[in-house]
Amino acid sequence: MKPSPKKTGKQGWLAQGFKILKTHGAAGLTIENLTRAMNRTKGAFYHHFRNRQDYSSQLLELWEDRQANEIIRISKQKKTFDEINQTLVDLSEKAMDPEIEVAIRAWALRDPLAREFQERIDSHRMAFLKEMFALITDATDAVDLFAMIRYCFYIGSHQIIPAMDETTYKDRLSALTRMFTLYTQAENTKL
Repeated sequence: MKPSPKKTGKQGWLAQGFKILKTHGAAGLTIENLTRAMNRTKGAFYHHFRNRQDYSSQLLELWEDRQANEIIRISKQKKTFDEINQTLVDLSEKAMDPEIEVAIRAWALRDPLAREFQERIDSHRMAFLKEMFALITDATDAVDLFAMIRYCFYIGSHQIIPAMDETTYKDRLSALTRMFTLYTQAENTKL
C-alpha cells in the first residue's frame, strides 16, 4: 500500500523530523532515518529537499514560525498588557512542545545553523516581552528585568526534571505576573 500524498508531502517529512527530534535528538535527523520512518526512498526525500542542510533549515524555519512569529503576531493584535499576556499564555500553551524545545536548544549547542535560528527566536521573543512589559512601566531597567525573568521561567520550565505539570506552570506564571504588577504599582506610587 502506497502512503497517502498528504503524509508524504513536504509537511509530512517535516512532521516526521519533529518526531525524530523528540525521540532521538538532532543526531537522529539523518536522511536514512527519515526515509525509513516515512517508508519512502531517498529520491522522495530529494524531491522536496536539496540535502540534509536544506531539510534542517526548513524544519527550523517551521519551528521559528510556529513558536515565535505566529504567537507574537497574534498576541500583538491585543492592546492592553493583560490581553496580550493572556493571549501569549494561551497560544504558548497550545503550541508548547517542551521536548522539541529542549531538543532544538541541544542541537543549537553543536550546530551553527540551529544556533542561528535559536538566537533569532530568543531575540524575537525577548524583544516582544520587552514591548509587552513596557505597557506597564516606563522604567527600562524594570522592563529588561521582567522580560528576562519571564523568558527564563518559560525556558527553564521546559528543562526541569521532572517536568512541571500544566497547572503548576500556570499557577507559578500567574504569581510571577502578579509580582511584576505589584512591583510596578509600588514604583508608580513612589512618583
